[in-house]
Amino acid sequence: MQKYIGTPTSRVDGIAKVTGDAKYAADFNVPGLAHVSVVCSTIARGRITRIDTSAATRVKGVLAVLTHENRPPMADNDQAYKDEVAPDGSPYRPLYDGKILFDGQPIALVAAETSEIARFAASLVNVAYQKEAHATDLYRERKAAVPVRAPTSPMEAAFAPPKRRGNPEQALAAAAVRHQAEYYVPIEHHNPMELYASTVIYEAGGKLTVYDKTQGVQNVQKYLCNVFGLKPEDVRVMSPYMGGGFGSGLRPQFQVVLA
Repeated sequence: MQKYIGTPTSRVDGIAKVTGDAKYAADFNVPGLAHVSVVCSTIARGRITRIDTSAATRVKGVLAVLTHENRPPMADNDQAYKDEVAPDGSPYRPLYDGKILFDGQPIALVAAETSEIARFAASLVNVAYQKEAHATDLYRERKAAVPVRAPTSPMEAAFAPPKRRGNPEQALAAAAVRHQAEYYVPIEHHNPMELYASTVIYEAGGKLTVYDKTQGVQNVQKYLCNVFGLKPEDVRVMSPYMGGGFGSGLRPQFQVVLA
């Protein structure tokens, strides 16, 4: 029997990764490849009242500027946007309408001959908003928090707080020394080294080859088929290498839809 603990083991993909031969989702280049830059919302909640893309479209090398007003047809029901591990509630629909749900929400994309042109043109998109009240301060809104409900699924049970044990109030009252304070932890992200990216190649007959940074290629394939009304045999999704995911790659990200 092979002993793995305490025994040096070579990674089958180790050489490709350390020599730079490994190709990640953003590394696939084909003739005529367009590069996309995303325009994101600058407010946390509200609605787009006007979006002017005229300056961006006039930039030499820009191929297209898409918003919720001129995007290709997409599914119009929530179920189509729910992937295999989607949480409860209404799912996010990229470029679906002018409603703003969160700060940094993608609201337009610019496709151009180079990434530099795309980024420059994206900076020229002018957006006007109707702002609405938003709640982004957890500390300020803690009194309005909804009590934790009893878990109704294995996923909810995994994140449910532990059951109450003992009598902490009595123990604290009897303690010889008591200290009461509030501590703050800064925002922390489990960011992997590889950023999210997608390269989509349009094949003969309308088929798609999708290179995506994902931990679930079947999930991405099903998601794209549902959103755009495609057949599974016409959508091939591959993720040959992952530069870290930590679970954040289990669900389709907005860039694969925009690509």
